[in-house]
Amino acid sequence: MSFSSLREDQPLNKKRSERESHRQPGQVKSRTFTHSRRIWSQWLRMSAVAAVFGGLYVWYGGASLLFLLMAVLVLMFGGLLLQVLGPRRIKLVRTITPLCPAAGAAVQVQVRVSFSARLLLPWMIVTDYWKDGSHQELLFPGFRRSFAYTYTLEGVRRGVCQLQGCSVRWGDLPGWFTGSSQPEGRDSFRVLPSPLYFGGFAPEGGWLPGETRFSGRGRSSADETMEIRDYAPGDPLSRIHWKNSARRGTLQSRVPEREKGCMTCVVLANDPQSYLAPPGALAPRARRGENPAAFEKAVSTAMGLLLAAENSGSYVQLYSGGWPEGMARHEGLGQIPARVLHMLTEIAADGSRSLAALLEDASRSWLPGMKVAVITGQLEEESAKIMARFLVQGVKVELYYAWDHPAPAPAHTGAAQATLTKTAGSIGDSLVRLGARLYCLEDAKAYGHREVEYHESPGKPTLR
Repeated sequence: MSFSSLREDQPLNKKRSERESHRQPGQVKSRTFTHSRRIWSQWLRMSAVAAVFGGLYVWYGGASLLFLLMAVLVLMFGGLLLQVLGPRRIKLVRTITPLCPAAGAAVQVQVRVSFSARLLLPWMIVTDYWKDGSHQELLFPGFRRSFAYTYTLEGVRRGVCQLQGCSVRWGDLPGWFTGSSQPEGRDSFRVLPSPLYFGGFAPEGGWLPGETRFSGRGRSSADETMEIRDYAPGDPLSRIHWKNSARRGTLQSRVPEREKGCMTCVVLANDPQSYLAPPGALAPRARRGENPAAFEKAVSTAMGLLLAAENSGSYVQLYSGGWPEGMARHEGLGQIPARVLHMLTEIAADGSRSLAALLEDASRSWLPGMKVAVITGQLEEESAKIMARFLVQGVKVELYYAWDHPAPAPAHTGAAQATLTKTAGSIGDSLVRLGARLYCLEDAKAYGHREVEYHESPGKPTLR
């Protein structure tokens, strides 16, 4: 029999989760003091009951009072044996599957419990305290000294999920006397960001790092791995993906592997100012826990872009804060290194460099014709000027954002800025007129390999 309690991502529980995330495993053992107080209270309570029955028997006598007094004394003796000769050498071995899940997925935890004891144990409760919740398992040992059970952690969140502590409790049949132990436990696992795909980047069904992509049934081994994009004039009819075209309403073509190799630069903003939601964008308090935060969607977008580059064999760069200035966090071809996955797992919106500074660092290696993916929370004027400058130089810019702002007033400070600001509307509208492709993260869900459609002007995307 098991009982699970996983906290939802509500504001009050967020604070509680943050407090628990900073708690060290050694601090969990502070429950020992609470357990000592519980033992003293149990003995004081039963001693008071025994004293009452003893006084009544001395005063009134009688077989009934004597029976009750003897029953209380027998229970006290059994409680003493249970606490002195209770379970010893308790060992818990946990097996976590999968070892590196994606955010929002379910994780199976298999637990093997073994201990030694000289007495019959009516019941035992094993409690695991994880970073985002807890699980209780009720066992009925009797004369058995080993058990195995499995439970599920639903909706795990990105980051390092650690076992904060473990508690094992046992007691007599009525539960008047109990004992407990806090076995050592240092189990942990990394929760990778769930990839968020956009437009033609999305593979059918999605994939995670380390997974192998197999060709469809009936194809020969010489066939090339295909990806889907919008139809371009000149594409042969044999490459049209009719099923995807019917679903989207526009022609879609399969792209051979050799046509997809290109250079991509991914710039992920992680400074706090980029993810401050404008006052008008705040969701009602009752709905703030329904969707992941904008920064979580941004990290998921970066993961999706890196996986798409890995699958296509493209040369990719990744820039983000918290790294030596002017240096990419990742640069190369092929499989994404483990250190990059660990970085995306633990990255937080606490960087000290603004998006404009990151763009200045990354733009030193930009060439006309290459693709640049900029991921941020809100669009602001300074970074938009940099993107506009390179758009007019032939760099392909794809912007992933959560909130847009009105375009600034016209200023006479250069051709690129004048081109950006001479039209009315928002900053995103100005970038679209220069040829940028915009994707809005506001209503995208970061879990479950959802895809977001490209749209011509800032606004809400279409999910499929």
